[in-house]
Amino acid sequence: MLPDVQASFRIFAAHVRKVNAQWSFPEHQHPMFELNLVLEGSQRMRVGDKHFVQEQGDLVWILPNEVHASLGAVDDTMMEYVCVHVEVTDPWFRQQLSQIGQIVHPSGSKLESLLRPILMDLAQIARENTSSGLSLKLQTMHASFRIFTALSEVLLEETVVSPHQISDSGLAAQLAGLIEEQASTLLQGQEPFRITSMAKELGYSPAHCNRVFHKAYGVSPRHYLSTIKLRQAKLMLIDPTLSIEHIAEQLGYKDLSQFSKQFKRWTNLSPTAYRHLSW
Repeated sequence: MLPDVQASFRIFAAHVRKVNAQWSFPEHQHPMFELNLVLEGSQRMRVGDKHFVQEQGDLVWILPNEVHASLGAVDDTMMEYVCVHVEVTDPWFRQQLSQIGQIVHPSGSKLESLLRPILMDLAQIARENTSSGLSLKLQTMHASFRIFTALSEVLLEETVVSPHQISDSGLAAQLAGLIEEQASTLLQGQEPFRITSMAKELGYSPAHCNRVFHKAYGVSPRHYLSTIKLRQAKLMLIDPTLSIEHIAEQLGYKDLSQFSKQFKRWTNLSPTAYRHLSW
């Protein structure tokens, strides 16, 4: 039997931008992986405490929650780049991607060669932007599947961390697995979420477990459980035979109002509005 696979892979804020020498983007961070490819000119970048020049054709790979900034073009020239943010919720896949620690992948390198054609196509789609909303969404979705495939191909050729290895990344993967395993019980409110019981089972302190989980996945264990809740909520809302009151109860909320407020915080839509969009 092959393992069951359930992965959420989202392309977020993909864009192409041509800027002058006075442009820069301030220091920031986010919980997503970032791909940045310079199409023309050169870009001065800072990722963490590393300063470097990203030459034309170089691909920059930035891990979640890594502080970074663009310090502008080099030598008072114009510079054009394409940028894509990638959100991954599957804990094992996110952990494996986090093992790609190299920031700059020069033109001709494995990662750059696989991703450049996809990013170039995304840049062209963004430049033209003459397609209908449906066509534009389908083209972007097609590109996201290609990025998923390219990253998987890179990982298949790399040495990945064993989930049984006693290390911070291994511990984070074990925690994610426990959260997934216990999700059905936690969602139905049969017992509250407690990192302490999971930490005790694995033989570590709760503080250490919280720290290594956040480092590996960019979110806390409790926030990760929220992503499971959101995923289940969306799947249940697609089923018209389930009332929203029943869904709220199954997800462990005290009443419909509490569920509606939380779902709107997650998606900016009410459960009813999301259900109408899905039909």
